[in-house]
Amino acid sequence: MNIENIDLNKFIDKYVSFVDMVSSKHNYDSNLKHLLYIIVPAFIIKYDLKNEKLILKCFEEVPMVISGTENKNITASFNRRIIHQDGTYKSVKRIVINEYRTASLSNLLDNIIHEYNHAVNSYNNEVSYDDKYVKLRAGVSYMIFDRNTLRLLSKSKEVALEEIINTMQTEQIINIINSFNRYEISNYEFSNMLYTLSTEVRGTFKSEAYTYDSLLAKELINNKTFTPTITNLRLKGNIEDIPYLFDNVLDRDGEYNRLNELLTKIHKKEILYGERTLFKNMILKEIKEDSLKVINLIKEYDDKCIYKHT
Repeated sequence: MNIENIDLNKFIDKYVSFVDMVSSKHNYDSNLKHLLYIIVPAFIIKYDLKNEKLILKCFEEVPMVISGTENKNITASFNRRIIHQDGTYKSVKRIVINEYRTASLSNLLDNIIHEYNHAVNSYNNEVSYDDKYVKLRAGVSYMIFDRNTLRLLSKSKEVALEEIINTMQTEQIINIINSFNRYEISNYEFSNMLYTLSTEVRGTFKSEAYTYDSLLAKELINNKTFTPTITNLRLKGNIEDIPYLFDNVLDRDGEYNRLNELLTKIHKKEILYGERTLFKNMILKEIKEDSLKVINLIKEYDDKCIYKHT
């Protein structure tokens, strides 16, 4: 959606009214309400008016809840649980926000938008099940539960790729918000937050989340075939064809799975590297070896695509 083609103040006022309604419904304080003033219009611009109903439904049905605890590493999380109700399986979901009074505006936006972006891109075709398992979709990945006990059994190997894609989209949404500073905004609370953001973000916003993973997959994320296709399928919830579409470019089966296995393996080793005090060089060596495999695989995919960089 092109921001240049709309009356921005009328556009903002429309979603301010929506946020006021949602804030009243969920008893949000003024801080959370004012954050949503700038977040919701940016989501609509990012995903276009054709997806407005989905986005507004998600913000209304997935509430923010303050945890009351402080976590210096995690400001917000997308929290879900499976319930069995009326003969089917459903998810109960919310965005849990830890104590945020000392967080910068850009950090708070980064965390909340990141989690709501997971929620928006997991909304359609979220829950599926068979006689043994219940699968809860998280973008391009799944969490798998035992159908009888609803105990979490595992997470699919696409988790790292999901976070890379989600981080890229979060950056885009925050840059949309920052671009509002080019316009004269009449809403006082809205313009106040924009001014604060402009003092924190000079130029293009870059998230600190999944920094190495995102850098590693940069060429893939910039690919003009991969990203528009996977973004569209992920939003619609039709992700079953993604492995075939990726493998078809390479003319080999199993390469999408191999890519995800490598990305997940690298991410786990990054965490292990941060936790370890001994044998760190060995872990770093393994990370470099697996990273080279990812780089070569992505380069081959990129070389074989008709449409390459954005």
